[in-house]
Amino acid sequence: MLLRIFHHLFASSAVDLNAHECAVLRTWIMEDPNLTSTAAWQKDPLNATLIRLQTSQEEGKAATWIAFPTALTILALLRERSASSQAATADTELLEVMLHHLDEWDTNPQRVSLAKYGRGPAFRAQVLAVTASPSVLSERGGPFDLHHAPPPAAEETEEEDAPEEA
Repeated sequence: MLLRIFHHLFASSAVDLNAHECAVLRTWIMEDPNLTSTAAWQKDPLNATLIRLQTSQEEGKAATWIAFPTALTILALLRERSASSQAATADTELLEVMLHHLDEWDTNPQRVSLAKYGRGPAFRAQVLAVTASPSVLSERGGPFDLHHAPPPAAEETEEEDAPEEA
């Protein structure tokens, strides 16, 4: 689910979650009652978002959209939760990498040309390409297909099989 969130943020879009993902995300947020006292929660309280996540779960909705700024708040809360709980190590590592790249997109430490790339996905892809801290996400580049299959095996074409004419 974290990868889906990253992909949507990469694409400058709201985050689309299904009912199961809404349930998981709500559980992650609700596990730590101290999250409501964090700076992220105080800046952007998620009471209404938690209700939406619960409703989407109960109704089995195929798509629930979370606004870009709210998704950023959720990631900040998950960072706080990860620091204070037994969150899965792989999830914690992925979250930290995501937050690092989000910070790079915001601060542009490699000075990627805004005139050339703008501020959207092309800019984000270039920032990932030149990051000083390569990660599994920067190696994938982007935007990337979350549901991609391995590349097809090389197939010989009829032209390659045909003898050359003199």
